[in-house]
Amino acid sequence: MSSSFISKFVKKRLGDYKQQINTIDATQSFAFTNPKKVAVVGGGLAGVSAAIYLAERNSDVTIFERDSFLGGKVGSWPVNFKDGYQTNVEHGFHAFFRQYYNLRNLLKKIDAHKYLIPIDDYLIMTKDLGNYSFKEIKTTPVENILSMKKVGIYSFIDIIKNPKFSRLISLLNYNKETTYKKFDHISFKEFADDVNLPQQMKLMFTTFSRAFFSEPQYISMAELIKSFHFYFLSNDHGLIYDVLNDDFEKTLWNPAAKYLNEHNAKLKLNAPVDSIEKNANKFLVNNEEFDYLILASDIKGTKKIVSNSQFIKSNHPEFFSLISKQKQSQRYAVLRIWIDKDVRKDVPFFIFTDALKILDSVTIYHRMEKTSAEWVKKNGGGIFELHSYALPDDFPDSEVRDQFLKEFEEYFPEIKNYQISHEYLQIKDDFTAFHTDLSEIRPEFKTKIDNLYLAGDWVKLDCPAMLMEAATTSALYCANDIFASEGLIQEPIFSVPLKGIFA
Repeated sequence: MSSSFISKFVKKRLGDYKQQINTIDATQSFAFTNPKKVAVVGGGLAGVSAAIYLAERNSDVTIFERDSFLGGKVGSWPVNFKDGYQTNVEHGFHAFFRQYYNLRNLLKKIDAHKYLIPIDDYLIMTKDLGNYSFKEIKTTPVENILSMKKVGIYSFIDIIKNPKFSRLISLLNYNKETTYKKFDHISFKEFADDVNLPQQMKLMFTTFSRAFFSEPQYISMAELIKSFHFYFLSNDHGLIYDVLNDDFEKTLWNPAAKYLNEHNAKLKLNAPVDSIEKNANKFLVNNEEFDYLILASDIKGTKKIVSNSQFIKSNHPEFFSLISKQKQSQRYAVLRIWIDKDVRKDVPFFIFTDALKILDSVTIYHRMEKTSAEWVKKNGGGIFELHSYALPDDFPDSEVRDQFLKEFEEYFPEIKNYQISHEYLQIKDDFTAFHTDLSEIRPEFKTKIDNLYLAGDWVKLDCPAMLMEAATTSALYCANDIFASEGLIQEPIFSVPLKGIFA
């Protein structure tokens, strides 16, 4: 079957790779004539995105952020070491995939898109199965699956010998309703064991699973099918992605804050919100009244706010119960180290590693970020981030640091006898859980409480966006509903195709 035929067939079946999923009424006004007061609780990507779209429409927006910096899980904050060295650190590496249509539009709006640079490979390193490079994989859906045979992810013998291999067609059948009904109660491990996936293919799926902060025995197979649809089977961008070329404060949050200030939004940092109340039709947030409220905190923060909010507990018990059932991720850990040696040159600046116990990825920061490159130019050596997306439940916090370093040296023996000049370790559990049986209880962006909205990557959406794109898209849904209530023109929302090729 020719490549051109497959390409035309796939694009026709999907109905184009980038789709606008809402209808715009161009006769409606753009800006508020009587500005409404909107509170946004949470200054992460979802909250800032919502605030940007509302502020530029002349609404009176206030962001309440508990930390001293914007960004949430994509934040960047200063740390000071005993020798006087000061720099910024982050929660971990973030990839900006090219089908993050709504996030990329936001980056263009605030003039941050210019900081994106491409990675040159999508690489998985293993100790026993060799390394897997995906830079030569074809980008057209279906063709990319067929070309994976060349990489060694599977073979025709796997297909011939294993009749259950055909169950992988489910990856091409993504449909929000049927996929979750059929697969949300099944973990990837259960599916993989039942199908008897080849070891190499299991490795690839496990890498995806752990990138969503879940071990294979926990992640919903429905979520994994959605992730493969979103990242690999619904667009022709391939797995190569972009990153910001310096720390997030410089490349993302300073431009966002500048844009918000230019549009008269109020940024209240170090302003935690412990509870909310409602007086008639007005929300009370830290003793201020607002017409609309967007809760854009993470699951842990939202659960705390709702549990402390008496009007929700008394008047909206179903919503109170729904939020109380939400679940955050397993623990994850990030160790950044500054050392006196560098690793070999033939690897990209981000590498997936098949965890011997906990190490899921290595980021070579001085080959990616300008600030890190300047430090290495002056001091030599290298700056590295070691990341575990899902620490095993029984792995002690006290052993994380040493295990990271042990596995790092296993994968990069050339750094043996290195010396560490600085290090910074984080162990947290505030990410979204994509575990089995959670989709049914995941809330939507619009609540049954008038003028109260939820935004974040954990909110249920009609489109198959994930991670940072889900956070930005959820914010657009919230802002658009407010615009619709006020008779204003909506912002366009873009998505990959809503269904799979054979759905």
